[in-house]
Amino acid sequence: MRLTAVLAASAAVLIAVATSWAATISKAATTASYRLSLDVGPVEPMYTPAQVKAKHLTSGEVMVGGAMMAGSMMSGAVERHLELHVYSRKTGAVVGNVTPTIALTDETAHAKPLKLEVVAMEGIGQGRADLHYGNNVSVDVGHTYKVAVVVGGEPATFSFEAA
Repeated sequence: MRLTAVLAASAAVLIAVATSWAATISKAATTASYRLSLDVGPVEPMYTPAQVKAKHLTSGEVMVGGAMMAGSMMSGAVERHLELHVYSRKTGAVVGNVTPTIALTDETAHAKPLKLEVVAMEGIGQGRADLHYGNNVSVDVGHTYKVAVVVGGEPATFSFEAA
């Protein structure tokens, strides 16, 4: 009986941890020309179009420009998927003719900004409506991060606490 209670409590803790890791943080900003949406969520597998076709994949991200960053896991760090959606303020349409720059700074650790290798990607099977820019990144849980982006020469800044 006691073992069952311990196992049930352990399972509840694991579910709570897994749920917190799966939470997506969403932030919004605008510039003179763009409406920007930043999402930081669970790490996403990223594939080339050839891999998607050859393996008949139905989930993950297909890279339509750029390359995935090599992992740089540190003690206490977790992998997250950082994606920036860019829309025209004038029309509301997805903007695909830009290459944003994205820098991630761990404000808690007073670290220098890390310039991301920006990948243009779409959710597999979602098409251009899900076009976004970003990469998988390592973050320390509980740390506050600043994300500085420049799109078409127009800067915007986001902040989030890694969960």
